[in-house]
Amino acid sequence: MHTTAQRRLLQRAFHTVGGLCVALGLAMLALLMSGPAAHAMPAAYGPQLTNQATVSDTLTNTVMLPYLPHYNCSYNLKHVTNRFGVQMYGYHGQDSPYFCELIASGATWVRNEISWGSVEPVDASPAVYQWDYIDSVFTPAREGGFNMIATINGNPAWAATRARGPIDKAPLSRFADFVGALAERYDGDGIDDAPGSPVVEYFEFYNEPDAGNLGRDKRWGNYGKEYAEMLAAVYPAIKSANPNAKVLLGGIAYDWFEEDNGPFVRTFLDTVLANGGGNFFDIMNFHQYPPFAASWGAPNGPGLIEKTNAVRAKLAEFGVNKPLVITESGAHSNDAVGSPMTPELQARYVTMLYTQVFAANVDFMVWFMFYDPEATYPYKNGLVSEASSNARPTRKLSFNAYRTAVDVLSQANFVKAWTAAQTGNADLLTYQFTKDGAPLYVAWLGPITRTDTAPLRVPGRTATVHDIYGAIRQVVADADDGVADGKITLQIGAQPAYIYPQP
Repeated sequence: MHTTAQRRLLQRAFHTVGGLCVALGLAMLALLMSGPAAHAMPAAYGPQLTNQATVSDTLTNTVMLPYLPHYNCSYNLKHVTNRFGVQMYGYHGQDSPYFCELIASGATWVRNEISWGSVEPVDASPAVYQWDYIDSVFTPAREGGFNMIATINGNPAWAATRARGPIDKAPLSRFADFVGALAERYDGDGIDDAPGSPVVEYFEFYNEPDAGNLGRDKRWGNYGKEYAEMLAAVYPAIKSANPNAKVLLGGIAYDWFEEDNGPFVRTFLDTVLANGGGNFFDIMNFHQYPPFAASWGAPNGPGLIEKTNAVRAKLAEFGVNKPLVITESGAHSNDAVGSPMTPELQARYVTMLYTQVFAANVDFMVWFMFYDPEATYPYKNGLVSEASSNARPTRKLSFNAYRTAVDVLSQANFVKAWTAAQTGNADLLTYQFTKDGAPLYVAWLGPITRTDTAPLRVPGRTATVHDIYGAIRQVVADADDGVADGKITLQIGAQPAYIYPQP
């Protein structure tokens, strides 16, 4: 979530004021890290992690990708999936400075932005589509076999008063015609395809459409009924062109609401669902950033589980059950004014957030973003540094934590989150998995900047503890705590630990 002025600096598609919530949220981060007050979470928002829909029968979390030497990028994922994604903008094919690092990261999802206005800038009959730019945006699908989420975000001036708001100057059928042609061009069936027949099957309708009337960037926030009508128009057009395609609700911020002096309309989702919009999208989609964790009853952060539960509860109010994805989350690595962070803290958030993705049964999460934005942008939230004409990107600590999380968690099965009664400490967040038939725990002591440790006892005879970068931190035996009782005592701090007990 980023300001219009900031996103204007990234790339031409990178222009959203809805992301203004990061400006406040990042300022709140210092308060959260210094020990925020606890917020009560309604009982209805408690754990609801079973029997949830899944994104598709083909979704799997078992893909393991090899580390690759720098610039040897002849590898195609062939659209296998895990739960790890990244945000990029513009062209990023094999000759992009980021493509090799993208392959090496282990991500299988790439979110990118496209514009209706760039394809159909002129109101003509019959329609004349200019596909060159979008063809280039979808290069990772063709050259790397990545699963791409196409965020449709930019109306032509002849069709709408606002680029990211309601379509009020042309019939919705014109938009439906465009998205139908879009789905057909990228369905890979060899008929009316883009060159190389790339496959793109996930279409998201606008970025943070729940933003209201703030300045010149007026979106759909106060037009939930019209947004539902738009979905009703485009859904059958996409399904007719490609029955395998998935329609995503535009990733809503669902934070920093107008009553909190923010730009986002709390009732937008209610209005969309009340007007039947739930019948016309396949996947629920929202954004989640750690600075807002306390708002969802998670004073120790990062709050992903609690917010996911709240979103599920809202859908349930309207009898809607959809798979959930998060198409923006992340943290920066630099010591920005008003929002101090470090590369180490950013890396910790990678592990925390993706651990909670599995615990909350979120089908995938997109890290915003893969590379640092331009130098004038204050927050360095990439996993790698910005490339330049004379320097390739370099991997940050967060990249190493991301790749380690892919290696550790992609083949793991979530079992349960331990309660405070089980850990003996409400600040000690512990998540139990199984991997290859053996137990695995991920644990940390919140909030993220703590320097002390707390004891955690897990069953086992010995345990090997790895840090978030994959290095062995320690090996502990049962009797090391002075008692041989079939349990191991570990000291856990703010950096998450991967714990591998042996029975």
